[in-house]
Amino acid sequence: MSVSADLSAASQPAPTTPSTTPGTTRSHDWEAHLWAPLAGRKIICAFEVLAGMTGLVDSFKTWGAGELLLIADGVGAGPLPPDDAAEVIVLDSPAADSVTDQVRARLIPAQRLTHRVVEAVERFDPAGEALWWLSAIPRNTPLLGRNVWGGRPPHQVALEDKLMVDSLLADIDAPRMATLNARATYGDLARATERLLASTGAAGAVWAGDSRDGINGGADYVRWICTPEQAREAAAFFARHCDQVRVSPFLEGVPCSVHGIVLPDGVVVLRPVELAVLRDVSRGRFVYAGMGTTWDPPPNDTQAMRELARSFGLSLQDRHGYRGGFGLDGVLTTDGFRVTELNPRLSGGLSRLARAAPSAQLDLVHLNALVGRDVGRPAAEIEALALKELEARRFQEAAGSSPTVHTTESETVSVSIVSGRLLELPDGAATAALGSILRGPSSVGTFVRLAPSTVGAPGELSQPSPDRAADLAVMLLDFADRAWNTQFGELTAAPDVAFR
Repeated sequence: MSVSADLSAASQPAPTTPSTTPGTTRSHDWEAHLWAPLAGRKIICAFEVLAGMTGLVDSFKTWGAGELLLIADGVGAGPLPPDDAAEVIVLDSPAADSVTDQVRARLIPAQRLTHRVVEAVERFDPAGEALWWLSAIPRNTPLLGRNVWGGRPPHQVALEDKLMVDSLLADIDAPRMATLNARATYGDLARATERLLASTGAAGAVWAGDSRDGINGGADYVRWICTPEQAREAAAFFARHCDQVRVSPFLEGVPCSVHGIVLPDGVVVLRPVELAVLRDVSRGRFVYAGMGTTWDPPPNDTQAMRELARSFGLSLQDRHGYRGGFGLDGVLTTDGFRVTELNPRLSGGLSRLARAAPSAQLDLVHLNALVGRDVGRPAAEIEALALKELEARRFQEAAGSSPTVHTTESETVSVSIVSGRLLELPDGAATAALGSILRGPSSVGTFVRLAPSTVGAPGELSQPSPDRAADLAVMLLDFADRAWNTQFGELTAAPDVAFR
């Protein structure tokens, strides 16, 4: 079988239903067009934890996919797919000390093709016609002669380097903060930091490492430099892992992001997302702990963020042949939104937005765009549909991974907010709770997650959830420390400094 079969735009024409056709029939035709490459095909879903595949199994059923083979990196935390839903192989989770280790383990799936995996794939699909389904992180080059659905082109992976974002912003004359790139030695970093602080008057600096050894995430390669001791410790880390480091001023304000999907006729631009990036002042570290859309920037800042994302996406398309989803992370300061990094993929924020706007089919739109397939609707129409749903369906999620404690079992704990802290509720009181904390195993150690049952609405025994996801994340990780000794430590949320 040709590795390009069934994925080209020519082999999957757009639906013939006229754009003026109203109602659910047209919507169903469009959805069927988007999932047509998967209909009736065997699917090999690989290299994620098994619990993370549960929702996908339901989607594959909806999309009319054929038989499923799940090749899982460990079990993970949460509900698992039904026993009869798929053939399942559970591999040992790759050793990981951080989110970055997890990400890099998935970057080059060809390195995961052990004898056991190859044997299972060939037994499951002797005709060689199945599709691989991979996460948004790896390259989407064929594996074992079979096409990959997901991933991304290698030239888009290269855009992950955190040192590239300033030149990409310069391409569109976007506002950006002063930065310097320095060699990853203490002397070079100290001199660059001294020059930057003298020229900007900033109260501190942030160092972000390059992608010499592969992409990084979860703020693992970011350091907040406030003291000489923190500088020396950070410099030693970067000397081991990087060639160059981006030195920028510390920005006061709410960490947030804005996302888009690049299509041939334009960019689908979505609403801002708050990033629950918490501060560990004592260690000079940032801790990524969730996201949400219950917080709104001022209207003028929202408009500016969305205009920036549209211009950025068009520039990526024009200069780099980019297609599909991307995210711009940054901080909303008193001077507006300042970008700190580009995520050239279907990022966690974009994936979560897709779940909150199911009618817009954002995940399938992204996947079709990646393979150059007509998505069947104009970008402007998809954008309008998504924005309407996202306005009506706000969400908050708080989460964290602790390497200090290792667990092998999953559990859920019903909690309420009392006097600004999370407290466990007794058995039988779940309906009166704010929500439930899921705790379970991860390759890093222990994973915890909380999503309020109804955002902003209190249960009978709970105060309402806070307006910001960051405040909920502080409560979650404080609870985890008290309940399970996860040792996240004392963390604080960034203040909202935008003018309203």
